[in-house]
Amino acid sequence: MLRKIEYLIPAALQAIDDVLVAKYGLEAIPSGYQSAVSGFGTTVLQMGLLPTLAVYADKDSDADIDRQKLLEVLIKIVGHQDSRFSAAGKELLNNEDSLLKDALQPGFPQEELKAQLLQASLAFKLAIRTYKLKKS
Repeated sequence: MLRKIEYLIPAALQAIDDVLVAKYGLEAIPSGYQSAVSGFGTTVLQMGLLPTLAVYADKDSDADIDRQKLLEVLIKIVGHQDSRFSAAGKELLNNEDSLLKDALQPGFPQEELKAQLLQASLAFKLAIRTYKLKKS
């Protein structure tokens, strides 16, 4: 499995820089992202793709991290040029604000997205360990 995600680690580092470092600064990324991304993969496997996206897209959540930023990082990884997500699937990804709506489009490759998000979450989990995280 690690060989399948090895190519995504540079994309994960870039996505973390683009989203989390841009929002929090280099040494102030909340440590909650590390556990949240682990929980994301587990939730996808236990609940399925659509329920997980509904939970993580909740704007009124009182979670200690911004779950939408987590989704934004994952989307950047999946949409990266090195990602193996199909070109048709990448075209259907509009933006992080509507990932659940995107996944509900007719013809959207949900199973492929699920697999790619699981791989992206593993790459994120490995990549975020290289940053200094701020204890929440």
